[in-house]
Amino acid sequence: MRIETILEDDRVFEPGRKVTLVKGPVRRDSQIEFSRVQHGRRIVKLFGVDSIDEVERLVGAELLLPEDSLPQVEEGQFYTFHLKGCTVVDGVREGEELGTVVDVLDNGETPLLRVEGKDGELLIPFAESYLRNVDIEGRRIEVDLPEGLRDLNR
Repeated sequence: MRIETILEDDRVFEPGRKVTLVKGPVRRDSQIEFSRVQHGRRIVKLFGVDSIDEVERLVGAELLLPEDSLPQVEEGQFYTFHLKGCTVVDGVREGEELGTVVDVLDNGETPLLRVEGKDGELLIPFAESYLRNVDIEGRRIEVDLPEGLRDLNR
């Protein structure tokens, strides 16, 4: 089956790696039988998924990996799922709470934090020039937003 990946580390697709397929309310545990890149796309064969009909029924499913099986990230780097749920505060305006990260949008360049707050949705580039501090354990991201960014989101 062809999958869309959000991780670029080939180690997460090693044979034998445990995965969970999720489609709607249905969850199914499996393991990677083999994986390869073909024409720039990741192809994965899962144990127990042995026909085109079975693969077609999985279109739209998410392929989840246990967090404890992911490769360690270097200091100062994060998996995007770690950012979801963090409180975002404006470091210039005395810690004004802007909202909570509800999604990380990857547009191919700089990821965008989709923040929901009292003023609605705010899209903030996850760029070093806007970040003052990212505290994953404390679930807090402090930003220094340029003038006018909030107005762009209205």
